[in-house]
Amino acid sequence: MALVERAEVTTPAGPFLYFGFGSSLDVERLHAHCPSARLVGPARLTDHRLGFTIESKRTWLGGVADIVPAPGDEVWGALWLIDAAESHTLDEHEGVFRDPPAYERVTVEVTTVAGDRVRCRSYRVAAPDLGGFLPSPMFRDTIVRGARAVGLPDAYVTRLATLPDNGRNGDVTH
Repeated sequence: MALVERAEVTTPAGPFLYFGFGSSLDVERLHAHCPSARLVGPARLTDHRLGFTIESKRTWLGGVADIVPAPGDEVWGALWLIDAAESHTLDEHEGVFRDPPAYERVTVEVTTVAGDRVRCRSYRVAAPDLGGFLPSPMFRDTIVRGARAVGLPDAYVTRLATLPDNGRNGDVTH
């Protein structure tokens, strides 16, 4: 099973690597919170699947992304390098400090397309509803657009593009 362990919420001493697999695949959305983010490249988290185990009721109006243990499956995402000064902002954006928290910070080990194994930060839903929620078309389209832009494998992008949705339109202006 791939490494995914809860991580302390502390400010790193220097730039940190972040594995984004949901709306953080989209560079414009990520730059709204972390303008320093620079794409390192695609990466893969093994033995997990993309799930939608929490619902965004105000912004996306549907399920939003999570990494769920699933032996034999994989989640592709973008590996980003982000300045330490933006660490707290990223935690805030992911809902780490909400009451109750939406996501928790985790350390994951991902594999790059070159075959390098890298430990980095990511997030998982703090209290997942494993029954899940369908994503809105807008959320699905955002992750598909981001997946294409960061160069995720075509088969994975097709898998994302064919995810069923709930037919509701979200408001991503906030």
